[in-house]
Amino acid sequence: MHVALYRLAARLMHRLPLRRGTVAASIAGRREAAQEWAAWAATSRRRGSPLVWVHAASVGEILVADPVIAALRERIPALQVALTHSSPAVARWPCGLPADVVGYLPLDEAGPVTAVLRTLRPTLIAFARGDVWPEVAIQAAAHGVRLAVMGATVRRHSRRLSPLARPFYRRIYRLLSWVGAVSADHAARWIRLGAPAAHVEVTGDPRHDLVLQRAPDPAAAPALVPWAAGRTVLVAGSTEPADEGVLLRAAALVLPDHPAARLLVVPHDPTPARIRRLIARARQLELAVAVWDRRAPTPDRAIVAVAEAGLLFDLYGLGEIAYVGGGFRPGGLHAVIEPAALGRPVAFGPCDPGVADAEALVARGGGIALPRRRPHRALARVWRGWLASARGREAAGRAAQDVLRDGSAEATARALRALVEGRLTPGY
Repeated sequence: MHVALYRLAARLMHRLPLRRGTVAASIAGRREAAQEWAAWAATSRRRGSPLVWVHAASVGEILVADPVIAALRERIPALQVALTHSSPAVARWPCGLPADVVGYLPLDEAGPVTAVLRTLRPTLIAFARGDVWPEVAIQAAAHGVRLAVMGATVRRHSRRLSPLARPFYRRIYRLLSWVGAVSADHAARWIRLGAPAAHVEVTGDPRHDLVLQRAPDPAAAPALVPWAAGRTVLVAGSTEPADEGVLLRAAALVLPDHPAARLLVVPHDPTPARIRRLIARARQLELAVAVWDRRAPTPDRAIVAVAEAGLLFDLYGLGEIAYVGGGFRPGGLHAVIEPAALGRPVAFGPCDPGVADAEALVARGGGIALPRRRPHRALARVWRGWLASARGREAAGRAAQDVLRDGSAEATARALRALVEGRLTPGY
């Protein structure tokens, strides 16, 4: 794809008369971004202090950025951090975010991007995972702003690697000053896409640091503690409609024969409409679903849905088994490392090849990827197995935990500090 063609496509996309949905909400927020960043800078941008502009597309990318920002602040106390995102889920996120200011990414057009660059005057732009916006990269390089990618991934079958797309991405990725890849395979793919080989380093995944440093808080949902006590709970986190259909059909097979089994469903986007649809689907299978309310005792039902965001990690602590949603759509699998860090065996949908954490879980026996054909039967089978054998369940949980490695956040922060301090290559 030629840069001119991308620019035309972006302008058309940004001007579509969208009124509903995630894309419409994202574009609406991004249209106002340049003005909002200017208002913040007028009152809060400290003269003489370095500023790192971190872009984390959604909540999953914030897991990458969070421990890196914390480590970078320790090294540069005067640092300011501006965090941009493109997902309405971040705008609604109830938890604290690791930045001086958080807002939408501007529209990826030369005018809005240049306006924000002049407003924020960043020393460095650091993208989390791989959400490198072309116009941001082009305009930042033109303004002398260094570019980095942390926790960088490119899946084996990514469309970026197609013969038609590669020339376009080479034009963008050759501008990168540093790439911290999660593994050697991912590093090789970044180089193949045009990132300068001398600027690519294998650091591991900073998300591992974040989850290994945390402990679940049982007080986050106290009404669920007695509901879970003495039961074997499968916590299904970040579920999407396709996951919920599989989970409910598997529950219809498993729960009647296992009175001590429980299912806690935590949707990725727990809107009232989503919860109503979940309850209706369960009713069709003759299953009853209670909705958790922090203000009241939880009904003693085998299935409970959580209609509140921001609690998932703590809720994983209530269970002995985990399911992670998103695997039934391309590139959609959510973070499997949160339950793995707690030593929970993990099941998930048939995600794309090249999802490093998911592949490692399966390879080491800490997780299972469901097949596309009759996935509910496969889930019921593995669920029954983990219910029947506490020893097998615990061994799978230990295998899942062993997949995680810490130290990436520190390595990434050292490299970013080198870039902030003006070194062309991030030597230590």
